[in-house]
Amino acid sequence: MTKLMKLLVSVLLLISIGAGSTAAQGASESLAGELTAAAEALVGEGKAKGAVLAVVQEGEVLLCRGLGFADQYQGIAADGEKTAFRIGSISKTFVAVAAQILKQEGRLDMDEDIAHYVRRAFPALDYPVTMRQLLTHTAGFEDVVTGIAVYAVSQTEPLEETVVKYRPAQILKPGEAVSYSNYGIALAAYVVEEVSGQDFAAFCLEKIFLPLAMQRTTFEYMQDIVYVSKPYLPNGQETLEPYINLYPEGSAISTAADMANYMSWLLDRQDSRVLSPQLKAQLFDRQFTMAEELAGMGYTWNRKITNGQLYYDKKGETLHFYSRIALYPEKQTGVFFSCNTYLPEQEINAMMAKATALLYGPPAEAAGAAGAAAAAGDSGEATMDVSGYYVNHCSSFQTVEKILRYLIPGKDLTITGSIDKGFAIKGESLRLIGRDLYESPLGVIKFLNKEGKIILATESAITFAKAPSWQQPYWQGILPLLFAGLTLACLRRQFVLLFNRRRGAGWSADRSADRSAGRSACRRPGSFKRCFIIASCCILQLAAFAALALLIYKGVLSFSLLSYGRWLKLGARLILAAAVIGLVYAINKKTRQKLLKMLLIAWGLTGLLFSGWMHWLNLL
Repeated sequence: MTKLMKLLVSVLLLISIGAGSTAAQGASESLAGELTAAAEALVGEGKAKGAVLAVVQEGEVLLCRGLGFADQYQGIAADGEKTAFRIGSISKTFVAVAAQILKQEGRLDMDEDIAHYVRRAFPALDYPVTMRQLLTHTAGFEDVVTGIAVYAVSQTEPLEETVVKYRPAQILKPGEAVSYSNYGIALAAYVVEEVSGQDFAAFCLEKIFLPLAMQRTTFEYMQDIVYVSKPYLPNGQETLEPYINLYPEGSAISTAADMANYMSWLLDRQDSRVLSPQLKAQLFDRQFTMAEELAGMGYTWNRKITNGQLYYDKKGETLHFYSRIALYPEKQTGVFFSCNTYLPEQEINAMMAKATALLYGPPAEAAGAAGAAAAAGDSGEATMDVSGYYVNHCSSFQTVEKILRYLIPGKDLTITGSIDKGFAIKGESLRLIGRDLYESPLGVIKFLNKEGKIILATESAITFAKAPSWQQPYWQGILPLLFAGLTLACLRRQFVLLFNRRRGAGWSADRSADRSAGRSACRRPGSFKRCFIIASCCILQLAAFAALALLIYKGVLSFSLLSYGRWLKLGARLILAAAVIGLVYAINKKTRQKLLKMLLIAWGLTGLLFSGWMHWLNLL
């Protein structure tokens, strides 16, 4: 009887194991199938010309394939193993691995001032910075676009030069807040170069890519190891992709197969290649957080929680490529996706949300964030009026690139509503789930009051600071238009007076008086000179205004706005000088044409106000 019972137990055990294995296999196939369908839809609907997708689970590659074209003109299909895509800021994760390698070798301390490792020729920073702060985006640097990319490989510069030439100001004290920084990661890579004595690209090849069988991954601009996909515009046309000049922060190319190997290594807690399991785990440990309710930052990795389960992600964007990687340690699963056409972020978010839901279950009313809030002892309570205008800390504050916050998406946002009625971003309501903690279109966000300033912290390396309402985009658009409009109106009126031409009934009474006196408005003593000077000031202002717009446009397209700084400041000064001269002449003008005098004074005052605006934008 005992033997029979043991036999029955053994059979039931085998059945349960088999059932569990079948269920796991079914879940894996569902994940691969759902993601493949989502990627095929993006390519099939023409939203992306081509894409690559990889899924790994428990060390096995479930999926590695390409979709659409890598080069439509040549008829080259995207291939998961043979076609490389530009992975953008996912490159930053390699910088973190490189730093950990040096730590493992005892050559780098994450909490040591980096001045200890770099050459004396590197200018001292305003505040001391550590590698930990660089790798968690908490070194306090403002964002500068100039120098980040170029369109010709011959224009690229060595890393040791770019980190000096394009160094931004520190607008925050290190460790004060997260402020996403491309420069900060490039500087971390430079520290790796200085400590190792190797070129960073060569260091990664030797210490990371080859040991992990990533033979088709590289930072090199000029390489012959893999075919790189062409970039495409949303309309399907092939275009040009700039080279990342601060290259460690976003210039790596890789295949889906190589990224599958990378994800498998990252997820394997026993794999001691490249890094010990302990040091590898530190890549994802919480190294910094803006608030206890948020999962915080690892070394370059975003930490997120859904249904009480932790996962890590990183997105990579170049001008035309969009990539995303996500690791789900609870399921030993990794997902990588990259496309050669820039997609709206919500398209990729929806795809990755599907993967998260399949692995960790559908989001249960923000269970992860709510659980974290409960653990911190918070309830759903709004203590601050958070409505208003917010500026991304990853913006320029002390250079002429300040204007880019109004030109580049994601650099600002506006929150509407009140404590009583609730708040919203772009019409989407924020749901209160903790103490000043909300579910939002940005994910879980937390509002903090730091020294009287309201800070919006997100689940990623992005934070926003509340700014005065007059800085909102529509006010910034009205002032230049008002200035240009009044200048044109004033110039037109001066031409009328100079050439004694009739323009509307509003001036007829005064012109009748002039004619009765036997002379036109600009033929009276001194009037012609005054009209000519005011007209000249208007022409100068309009020419300078047009030149400013052209230089800003050219500077933005070529990633070199700061290189036009001298000319931008000259144009701004000419506008200011002309405004002062015009206002003086307008005030001293003796005329019975009250409307004309009011127009001239309004023009002069608007010119001064516009000059003040340019001063705020660091153009003056």
